Amino acid sequence: MNFLDNLFHIESIEEAENGFAALLCCNPEHLIYQAHFPGNPITPGACLLQTAGELLQRKLGRPLFLKASKNVKYLNVLVPAEGKEVRFTYSNLVESETECKAQVVIADEASVYTKMSLTFSYEPV
Repeated sequence: MNFLDNLFHIESIEEAENGFAALLCCNPEHLIYQAHFPGNPITPGACLLQTAGELLQRKLGRPLFLKASKNVKYLNVLVPAEGKEVRFTYSNLVESETECKAQVVIADEASVYTKMSLTFSYEPV
């Protein structure tokens, strides 16, 4: 399932040293929030991980396949709200011939929601 332009939409992308940052806006009307959880919606952690991969794939302009995730820490719940913006910050972005690695932090001005280290291959694993 594709979450960019659906669960989230991109407000902006900025270059940064050894990475980039993307500001995304939540879509609180997305179908996933009717199931997770009715009346008290929160963004599933798996959706945050998938969105992080989709952003990196879009940035690099090539298909990526999740190879490994390390040190995935869900620190706060991301409650969707109209106009809610979160920043996906990619650092230590390293590309090789067969894979790319990045550290990703998902946060807004008040909270850090998730920190993770991800490795993607360019071919299906």
